[in-house]
Amino acid sequence: MTLPGRKFSAWAAVALAAALFLALNVLSQTALRTARLDLTEGRLYTLSGGTRAMLESMAEPITVRFFFSESLAADLPGFRQYAQRVRELLETYAARAGGAMALQVIDPEPFSPAEDEAVALGLRGVPLTEQGERLYFGMAATNTTDDLEVVPFFQDAREAFLEYDLTRAFYRLANPKRPVVGLVSTLPVDGGFDPQRGAQPAWTVAEQIRQLFELRDLTTEVAEVPEDVDVLMVVHPKDLPGATRYAIDQFVLGGGKAMVFVDPFSEAAAGIPDPENPMRLHNSRLPGLFAAWGVELAPGMIVGDRLTARKVRGGTRERPVAVDYIAWLALGADNFDRENIVTAQLGAINVATAGALSPVEGASTEFTPLIRSSNEAMLFERMHVQFMPDPAQLLADFAATGESYVMAARVSGPAETAFPDGPPPPEDDSAANDPAAADEGDGDSAPALPEGHRAASDGPINVLVVADSDLLSDRFWVQAGNFIGQDVIVPVADNGAFAVNALDVYAGSSDLIGLRSRRTSDRPFTVVRALERQAEERFRETEEMLQAQVRDTEAQLAELQVGGDGSQPVLTPEQQASIAAFRERLVSTRRQLREVQLALRRDIERLGASLQFLNVALVPILVALVGLVVALLRARRRRRALAAAG
Repeated sequence: MTLPGRKFSAWAAVALAAALFLALNVLSQTALRTARLDLTEGRLYTLSGGTRAMLESMAEPITVRFFFSESLAADLPGFRQYAQRVRELLETYAARAGGAMALQVIDPEPFSPAEDEAVALGLRGVPLTEQGERLYFGMAATNTTDDLEVVPFFQDAREAFLEYDLTRAFYRLANPKRPVVGLVSTLPVDGGFDPQRGAQPAWTVAEQIRQLFELRDLTTEVAEVPEDVDVLMVVHPKDLPGATRYAIDQFVLGGGKAMVFVDPFSEAAAGIPDPENPMRLHNSRLPGLFAAWGVELAPGMIVGDRLTARKVRGGTRERPVAVDYIAWLALGADNFDRENIVTAQLGAINVATAGALSPVEGASTEFTPLIRSSNEAMLFERMHVQFMPDPAQLLADFAATGESYVMAARVSGPAETAFPDGPPPPEDDSAANDPAAADEGDGDSAPALPEGHRAASDGPINVLVVADSDLLSDRFWVQAGNFIGQDVIVPVADNGAFAVNALDVYAGSSDLIGLRSRRTSDRPFTVVRALERQAEERFRETEEMLQAQVRDTEAQLAELQVGGDGSQPVLTPEQQASIAAFRERLVSTRRQLREVQLALRRDIERLGASLQFLNVALVPILVALVGLVVALLRARRRRRALAAAG
């Protein structure tokens, strides 16, 4: 009488489990839809602190349209995988924005109104068929004033910067004002008039900056940086007045971002004649400000690098030779911080007589190198290049220290003012570049601090320091040419891209500056590839031997079939038999080669099938076996209990 009751209880338990399963699915699709649990390596779907802060402070509502041709990508697993990654990341953004972001997922089918909308918004489609069908994979985001940010096509090459690209786009929509770059420079970066040379055009880097920003020349005698300046760009600050140095100090402490290009020897400045002082040193440094920010420029020293040295003309006029000039460097990918957004995708940067930066011991700020020399480098005195440099002699005297020297770095963190007593008096201006100057603002003559004086930073400062100003000069990274009667400028290095990248990052929120490149979602099967390589090695030697036999046989056939003068010879029966034998040998060898290649492919396919079985079928089988064993043990206990009760 108890068995029917037990069966009923078992069926009731199954029904209850099914109901709970359905209820959990419904709950997960409603109440838990925005919940996220990121278990990926590198936390691909976890937003960084800077992105979260930007989204939480976003007051301007944003509409995001994500276009992906789902139907056309059915046979393109690579596109589908990356599109899933982008879509899920956008869903995470929308969930974190708390209603300030509306996400629309659109499948622009061929020749549909959705495709017309994608084209009108500026998305680019990849042609797939001869019938004109195009694959779309991009994003268009708008705010309430119809400002538009578009990603024409999500390229997998920029997957590591996906979060930065999205965060920057949404930040621009939430803050649509065109960023202002304030320029303080003793060099004619933005052009000017020289009494001896006449009107001077703006440098190419200034023209590039103007394409994305409002560039405003503040001159070298600015007493206060305007409040609407987003980034202060200081280039070769030689002999800046005390009031200007104080304005830079207060701007940075107040949360303003700055890019400072100093130089132990400015080639650009040396090219501008100064009849009144022909022996003038063409160096620039800000010792007091740098000390307050926790960074130091090696005084009077230049980085020489044998590994990245550029070739220059040496020798004599009669016998010119190419010489490695260790003071002019062509830096490559190995010299850049590949995780920082500013330098991650740079290909090459040319620098000239650059200096070396280092952190001040015990500083409260963080020093993050962005550009550095190779280990085949040394420091040498400025005097060797400031008058008549001898590249051959520098190379002969070169002795690598085994140390890598930093030429550009990000400085961030809390800092104190370099002017605790307020702005320095005018008579201190001459000490601006004095290496012996201990502090730029320790004068006792200031009776009272000016209103609004900042003794310490309001938050972490954000300064990019570069120990070379020549990298901005046209001479070292662009070439002038002529195309169809028009003058064109051709970049030969990424110097301009470096400056614009840095401004693009620093002109945004301070949270954007801390974003770094992320891991990609592509996880190669390293074990599988290693096994594939082992399988290939087993067949490679045989394959190469057979291919060599094929080539030799074909050559011998050609000699027999064609005479020395290129004519068709009359063949004897023995020669005809030899040709037949060679042809049979050629067919046999090619057959063996195909068998070897087929065996290699089958071996790899067998390996893939084994791994697929291990990943897909083995675990469920093991779980089923464990469940079966547990069920048998329980049945055995139940039978023993019934036997004992009977």
